[in-house]
Amino acid sequence: MLRLATLAALFVAASAGSALALDCPKPQPTAKPGILKETPAQMAAVGKQLAGGDTFNAIASATADLRVRYPGVESAEVVNYLVTAYCPAVAADKKLSEAQKKAAVDGFAALVMRQVY
Repeated sequence: MLRLATLAALFVAASAGSALALDCPKPQPTAKPGILKETPAQMAAVGKQLAGGDTFNAIASATADLRVRYPGVESAEVVNYLVTAYCPAVAADKKLSEAQKKAAVDGFAALVMRQVY
């Protein structure tokens, strides 16, 4: 639940003004119970997949994969993981303004919430 609050704070900060740079959530330490044990390379690969264009199907595929590998994972952790993986891919896109990056992450988070829950 703490991570969900962190994501909520990200979206509030993102909507505070377009002058602020996109601040992506940081991956949680993997030593805690309930945290998905993914390497930075795994998260980057998922982020690239999610930013690849077919977002709806990429979210469905990544969610299904996480649920198979982590039986009983809470939906909130899946949402947190997917947004945390996706955000750096958007932040690195030089073609987007800061406002467009924030809008992309906000829209993605809303889509993930609808699909995962």
